[in-house]
Amino acid sequence: MKDWTLEELVGDTTSFFSQHFGERPLLRRGALDASRARELLSVRRLDDLVAMEAVRPAYLRVARNGQGVSSKAYTRVVSEPGTALTETVVPEQVYELFRSGGTVTWNYLHHFLPSARHLVEAFTRAFAAPVDTVAFLTPAGRDGYAAHHDPVDVFVVQTEGTKDWRIWQPPAGRRSDSITYSAEQLGEPTLQTTLHPGDVLYLPYGTPHAAAAGEQVSLHVSVTVALRGWRDLLRETVDTLVADEAFDGFPHLGGDNPEQAAAALTEMIALLRDRLAALAPAAETVRLADAGRNHGGAGRTREFQRLAELAQLTPEAPLRRSSVPVEIGPSDGGRTRLSVNGHTLAVPDGIARTLRRLETGGSVAAGELLKDAAVTRSVRAAESLTRLGVLEPAAAPAKSTAR
Repeated sequence: MKDWTLEELVGDTTSFFSQHFGERPLLRRGALDASRARELLSVRRLDDLVAMEAVRPAYLRVARNGQGVSSKAYTRVVSEPGTALTETVVPEQVYELFRSGGTVTWNYLHHFLPSARHLVEAFTRAFAAPVDTVAFLTPAGRDGYAAHHDPVDVFVVQTEGTKDWRIWQPPAGRRSDSITYSAEQLGEPTLQTTLHPGDVLYLPYGTPHAAAAGEQVSLHVSVTVALRGWRDLLRETVDTLVADEAFDGFPHLGGDNPEQAAAALTEMIALLRDRLAALAPAAETVRLADAGRNHGGAGRTREFQRLAELAQLTPEAPLRRSSVPVEIGPSDGGRTRLSVNGHTLAVPDGIARTLRRLETGGSVAAGELLKDAAVTRSVRAAESLTRLGVLEPAAAPAKSTAR
């Protein structure tokens, strides 16, 4: 199956970000052909998913008449040998609720459906932010959820059937929670449209909307993007800085000498201020973007594939630093201590110098990682660091930064 791209859904990305993103809805008729839309998700695939005996209530919700149905109506408690009691979804009860007019919602679709996970990968590349996928299966002629807005940007992909949408102007201000509206609060919608298979609809953050299935069962997938605000990003930056051992102390603030505690706090604030002043904004922006793209569930790690390819690492293979945090210690007798993913190892100082240079970009050939050593030894060292996640293959031809 061909990989997904943001362009496939929204068209020209420059136009999308300048004219629509965060500002106004975008409707693209026939952005995907019907078969491509079904590659993402089909009703038949949902039958396969609901038949799995391991589906937990967190992944599936049902709404009827615009209101959520208690999970007790479609789950049961099971016990497996050697395990604790747990809840699982009962397929026949889900089907019965659907037959009686309930909309079935699949949360975190990308946790167990590869096609949805591949789509999430494309969105995390583009937005460097947490992305989720949710599927909505609505019976013919039935409403989904009551009119509401979501505290995220939403990209709707219609995969089967049709759905009638009503969309209203967002209220003033950027509210951080989901709110349900009455007809009196909203008035007349600013946009009414029917989505067909392959159509894509973008709704900016906080846009009130409501949808109802047409004459056929409707299935659509919503991709939600939760952008990180400045508070989130600055908190991540500060958290990274104060992880240094210089901030490890435990001050006594409840003692008889508050002036001493205040003086110590002043020193810590000054130290943090100095660390912030020394920060390279361009490099920190790249780090924050990488963190957003590599959060849990963000896409395909392909770890098995990565480890298998290590056996094919050639001396010319270009490698770069990954986003995995690495603590590089001081030199001691020609070797430097590295701490990564709970592992501690000592490497030649030359490798440590190369790793420091690679933190600002660039790549190095596997056979040149360890200068003044046999190529085979350098490649073995590169394999070890790649296996630990310190290095990763670089797309561009290798340009050695080692000396």
